[in-house]
Amino acid sequence: MSSMSFKVKELFQGPNQADKLVEEATSEALDEPDWAMNLELCDMINHERINSVELIRGIKKRIMTKSPRVQYLALVLLETCVKNCEKAFSEVAAERVLDEMVKLIDDPQTVVNNRSKALMLIEAWGESTSELRYLPVYEETYKF
Repeated sequence: MSSMSFKVKELFQGPNQADKLVEEATSEALDEPDWAMNLELCDMINHERINSVELIRGIKKRIMTKSPRVQYLALVLLETCVKNCEKAFSEVAAERVLDEMVKLIDDPQTVVNNRSKALMLIEAWGESTSELRYLPVYEETYKF
């Protein structure tokens, strides 16, 4: 399915269970990350009670919002999932989340804290696994 037809399909279907849970975990109303919720989402992925692709896709949507707080909470949730769920890391690359993180970094309106968090995550993931280093987005972000 092309990305355009996927987006059209997504528009008409509305939010799925994963989207709703991600929205709850990254709610604008939260002052700080809800660690219990974040770890519960990891547990749901690990026990296949939720689709990891849909969850990562939901996080990606939240990273793309204009709200600095939601962006930060989404980055923290993404980091938590990658650290605690084997499946999540491959989904990050497959769902082109890194591309959105680079857009966030490059956007002059992104707050410094979120830009730094996104850079730190990309760098840490690239250093921890060779899976990421082959991706052009990693190389472009970390040209030395």
